[in-house]
Amino acid sequence: MSRPTDETAGDLPVKDTGLNLSGMGGLQETSTTRTMKSRQAVSRISREELEDRFLRLHDENILLKQHARKQEDKIKRL
Repeated sequence: MSRPTDETAGDLPVKDTGLNLSGMGGLQETSTTRTMKSRQAVSRISREELEDRFLRLHDENILLKQHARKQEDKIKRL
């Protein structure tokens, strides 16, 4: 009596990369679609909240630039 054997038992495991939508005939999201989605998301937020977020990011950007300048000055001194 012969036992059924698995014909794939000796194969090496392969990483499943999934379906790549960008290579499947233009199923990729266009930049206009992304722009429209981001505009819709922004329109849902109040003006005050947007201004607050902008000012926080602006302040954070200034602090990061100051920190980068300090580090550059330290490097120059070394």
